[in-house]
Amino acid sequence: MPDRVIVVGGGLVGLCTAWFLRAAGASVTVLEAERPGSGASRGNAGAICPSLVDPLPAPGTIRRAFLSMPRSDAALHVRPTYAPRMAGFLRRFAAAATRERYEAGYAALAGLAAGAGGAWDVLAAGGVLGDARREGYLIVHAERSDAERSLAHVCRAASLGLCREPGELLDHDGLVQREPLLGAGARAGFVIPDERWVDPSVLVDELAAALVRSGVELVEGSPVDDVRDGPDDVVVHGGGSMRRADAVVVAAGVWSAGLLRRLVRLPLLPGKGYSFSLRPASLPVRVVHLEDAHVMLTPMGDRLRVAGTMEFDGTTGRFNPRRIDAIVRAVRPFLDRDVELDRRGEEWVGPRPITPDGLPYLGAVAGHPRVFVAAGHNMLGLTLAAVSGRAIAGLVGGGERRPELDPFDPGRFGG
Repeated sequence: MPDRVIVVGGGLVGLCTAWFLRAAGASVTVLEAERPGSGASRGNAGAICPSLVDPLPAPGTIRRAFLSMPRSDAALHVRPTYAPRMAGFLRRFAAAATRERYEAGYAALAGLAAGAGGAWDVLAAGGVLGDARREGYLIVHAERSDAERSLAHVCRAASLGLCREPGELLDHDGLVQREPLLGAGARAGFVIPDERWVDPSVLVDELAAALVRSGVELVEGSPVDDVRDGPDDVVVHGGGSMRRADAVVVAAGVWSAGLLRRLVRLPLLPGKGYSFSLRPASLPVRVVHLEDAHVMLTPMGDRLRVAGTMEFDGTTGRFNPRRIDAIVRAVRPFLDRDVELDRRGEEWVGPRPITPDGLPYLGAVAGHPRVFVAAGHNMLGLTLAAVSGRAIAGLVGGGERRPELDPFDPGRFGG
């Protein structure tokens, strides 16, 4: 393990990477441009769900996106004026959306996700993940046929060891019996038992505190402009100063591509997700995944987080209230009329780092064995943060690159 390692990025992936590096004996500094978790880490649905690791590029995705482009309330929305600037990205996305490529991508993600639970268990044993709950997920559909397809898909995940066998198919009455806040639109579904979820903001704070206690230097308000690999060490530039290290891990989400622009091409786009909170009369006892609405309802303390949608408009933080309205319209048919969707708070937007093939970048940059990438986790950042951090720490420490990491090679789109 190198003596001095810098991790660029204080989101969940960066913090988990720092945790495993420190546990392996490295002297670690984490550089975060704002405060830990300020990108996409704090406002997400809180899902740690290895059974739902499908790559975003799937057969039919491009067609659905273009058909819905005129609708600002579509679950997947591409701003029409931004679409031409996405041309190269969309070509790669379309190439990855064939049945063959989708299956290869799913197999790669499933192989990585198979270790997700164990990696989170290691962190839990170290005092992190204290508020995680494991009552599972309720998958909800409007049509029985769609629920049957989802059930078959989760059964496949269970056969790969990603989760426990899901429960039986439920009708409307069975769904409402388990979660009374559901309404008439919820007609079929099933339970995935034992899957975890957390309040991601609490998790970020727990991780940051644990790292500081272990001796990691966590520097907030420290933006990085450039990473250069020199003859003897790696130099990180930012804020008019420089830091040197024996190895650098770039885990800066969607900003990773710009930081490594001199060393490798990392196609990444910000696919913005939104969330808000409700306080219904009674909270569900588990996560409710409204598959047709592409929305998750997650109980967190005394509130219910409602998270979903995907927006491509070329910005990382511009808040578009229409996207919140889109989520409200999508979930309304599935919820009881007593759930007051207009009384919401904690509205949030965050930039998910989206790759053209739906797979993250994990590993060393070709020709630069001291520079590593852990970025581009799409909508699976929380699920895969710990296992990605453990894998990167092993590579930084000189471990042999395992074949199952090959699909995540940072250089797969060229130098």
